[in-house]
Amino acid sequence: MQYRTILTIFLIFGFSLWGHAQLDVAERGLSIRAADSNYLADVGLSLKLSPIEGLTRKVVTPRINYTPMGDSFKKKSGVNMVQQSTLQKPTWDVRQQFTEDRQDISEFSKDYMLGNITTSSKTVVIKCRDHEYVDGDRIRLSINDVVIHPNLTLYGDFYTIDIDLKEGYNEIHFLALNEGLSRPNTAQLKVLDENGAVIASNRWLITTGYKASLIVYRE
Repeated sequence: MQYRTILTIFLIFGFSLWGHAQLDVAERGLSIRAADSNYLADVGLSLKLSPIEGLTRKVVTPRINYTPMGDSFKKKSGVNMVQQSTLQKPTWDVRQQFTEDRQDISEFSKDYMLGNITTSSKTVVIKCRDHEYVDGDRIRLSINDVVIHPNLTLYGDFYTIDIDLKEGYNEIHFLALNEGLSRPNTAQLKVLDENGAVIASNRWLITTGYKASLIVYRE
């Protein structure tokens, strides 16, 4: 009996202390101690900004070169609007001469032979253009009766095409499909070997339906 009385008194005393502590915390509030503001943490990281590297690492300081203008170079104020110009008027008259658009073109109503050439080159480069009025002249290009280009319009710049040659004779034909806006059909022709050397150069003036021919003999 005495043991139970002592245990009861101890429990009552303990609960009273716990309740007092809770009440004290509720009244004063819970506080957290601040860290020392003078404390410096030792962090093993360092940040270093490196200069931007471009195409060169040389340090160049921009400079402005300023040289005062002398009086002789300074622009004079005022403009004389009535003063006559000292510029000379051009007296020349340049006119390009063309043989195209003649009244009588009957002399061009026939086939035209551009020549015979001999080469050891396996390939030739054909370059042709309208060397007079660029008026829409068109041709058909064929070699050994095989059509290479059925309808080629000639311009002021050279049209280039590579042709493989067979051994022996090779017949290259340029058939006039029209005469453009200015008669007859006109063109300039250049032939280069596989090394780029010019082995033939000629021109033609033909009417529609006629052809200019070039014979190339491969050795």
